[in-house]
Amino acid sequence: MRDAHVDQAALLKILLHATKHPSSGVNGVLLGTLQAASGGGAAPATVRVTDAIPVCHGFITLTPVLETALSQIEQHVKAQQGISKGLRIVGYYQCNERLSDSELGGGRRVADRIEAAYPESVALVLDGAALEAAMMAAAQQQQQGGSEAAAEQGQRQQAGVEAPVLQLFFKDGARGWIKAAPSGGSGKPALRCPTQGVAAQLAQLTSKGMHRSLADFEQHLDDISADWLNPGLLQGPV
Repeated sequence: MRDAHVDQAALLKILLHATKHPSSGVNGVLLGTLQAASGGGAAPATVRVTDAIPVCHGFITLTPVLETALSQIEQHVKAQQGISKGLRIVGYYQCNERLSDSELGGGRRVADRIEAAYPESVALVLDGAALEAAMMAAAQQQQQGGSEAAAEQGQRQQAGVEAPVLQLFFKDGARGWIKAAPSGGSGKPALRCPTQGVAAQLAQLTSKGMHRSLADFEQHLDDISADWLNPGLLQGPV
């Protein structure tokens, strides 16, 4: 069992992928590193997710498209070894079609495929309800605007509503994929990812049409000019 830390850039790419395809499920592959536990010993490494590679929209099962994407992603990772030391595939992400569904479901086969090739990988699933609540709070804060008192009130409300918008799943031997408790706990895996202000950042990016600029691997197969690595997508101030 291990903790997972998700960088802001990776989180925003996951959310933009889901935003681009609001009526279908989407999935992708997580890149990052394994960070050894402090003090050494037999404690599991922490998974640090530094990037998210969008793969499919519409299908969240093991498909030929996903297998082809995995092969291409593996080549990309090898090419980056001299630049990003320790970079590897560290997991799988999924955003379900139904907002209320934050279960891994049919994505278990994909997660199994990745974890078998890359042990200690994790799976992340979008918590649509948490994201919707955070977006509503951010919109309310923006509407209040104007006075400093209104802004402070909005910040307090947002702080009380915003929770991690991803659910962490980890592989636990014969029990298969287990959803981690929201707050982790003694000896239990925990998800650590940006929370405060994420909804406002997502709203700002979508207002600029950044979700339409994002390309997944499936789109790349239809249009080879669509770069599934999405270089420079989040460059500049968010």
